[in-house]
Amino acid sequence: MESFADLSHFLRSHRLRTAPGQTGVPAGAGPRTAPCLLPAELARAAGLDADRYTDIEDGRAGRVSLSALHALASALRLEAGDRAELFRLGASPGTSRLRGLGHLTRAVPTLPVIAFNHRYDITGWNLPGQALLAWDLDWPVEHVQPNLARMLFLGRATRALYGPGQRQVAGLVGALRRAVEQHPDEELTRLVGELAAGSGEFAQLWSRPAGERRDEDDCGVLFRFEHPAVGSMELSRVVLEEGAQNGEWAVVFSPDPGSASAAALDDLLARVAGRSG
Repeated sequence: MESFADLSHFLRSHRLRTAPGQTGVPAGAGPRTAPCLLPAELARAAGLDADRYTDIEDGRAGRVSLSALHALASALRLEAGDRAELFRLGASPGTSRLRGLGHLTRAVPTLPVIAFNHRYDITGWNLPGQALLAWDLDWPVEHVQPNLARMLFLGRATRALYGPGQRQVAGLVGALRRAVEQHPDEELTRLVGELAAGSGEFAQLWSRPAGERRDEDDCGVLFRFEHPAVGSMELSRVVLEEGAQNGEWAVVFSPDPGSASAAALDDLLARVAGRSG
């Protein structure tokens, strides 16, 4: 992992190239001595304490949470490549307030483990988890924070992975609906708008009357995946809610021992070893 000085240089250089109006946050009062965004203005745009941001930019903050990095990336309007670089410099795979679950993503090498926040940003996963949900992405998937909702509703590969059924897809919509009520933030609002504009399926599910949303409350224990590398797999899902009060949680997927799904998962793990080596 790069030093915190590299993260400091990255943030400072991007802040100096950003004008106040680009963040949507009014410039500070009084005459300006420079046209660039000031540290306090960037902190305000990202929803961070000004002193906390100053510590991050000066390299004194130590490890920075994924939520803070995500907020800074959004405030600076970073493109995909720069966003990935920010996460590469500022966070290690699996960094999360889910400390125990973060360890779990590394301690369980043979089952897919994925940790999420309330927006369905993937805050941690092990190699089997990456291979299950993101086989089509550049490999290995490190130091980035994909969003499962975007992958599912705006990406053909992930939507095909979930097959033609809608129960699990509707369950994700229901989870996002609950997140809007329990953990509202600007990024989540933008995400819902982006999904509604880009996916007719999401827009239809989101606009359903309350009386027609029963399948949003329970997406089931068994998940069937149509994996492009190993074919069909039926996996049981166990939800771990250690950080649920913060909107963070994790899932572990497992097959029935001796089943065709177990053989398919073993095949996937063998391919992981070859692809990530």
